[in-house]
Amino acid sequence: MKSILKWSIFIFLTFFIEQIFTIEGINFNFSFLLIYLFVIHYFFPDIEQKKIAPSEFLPILFFVTIGLIEDLFQGIIGPAIISKTLTGYLLILLIKQLFFHWTELFKATIICIFTVIDELIYSFIIIYFFNINMGYFMLLKISFIKGLINIPLGLILSWKKP
Repeated sequence: MKSILKWSIFIFLTFFIEQIFTIEGINFNFSFLLIYLFVIHYFFPDIEQKKIAPSEFLPILFFVTIGLIEDLFQGIIGPAIISKTLTGYLLILLIKQLFFHWTELFKATIICIFTVIDELIYSFIIIYFFNINMGYFMLLKISFIKGLINIPLGLILSWKKP
């Protein structure tokens, strides 16, 4: 119960900050940081469990919920659900394949790359299904800026994990 309350408050604060602050019209993508932190805390718990591998159902449900909340803020249901779920599942696959201790540089690279992947999936869905024109170079530049913004926050929030 305490964990659910903690995550609910953290989700509320994340989306509040994401909706309030912008830099020259560029919204932040802190919702990916929620996905990253949930996966890190779920697959690398503080207390070692018995030799039971964690299932993927709870993280996928969390990804869909985060995507739905983001879609409700955007006013279009679907693109964020798909992008958050795909990006989160790719992150789970990466975590299950890598068994070594993650360095801070590796975590920063993962945060940046997966933020860019999340933004590109979301933007391509918007461009393809809703016929919104956007320059591809500008899209890549904005996605990379969002990835760079997420790096310091992701490193601070995932300090000493895994």
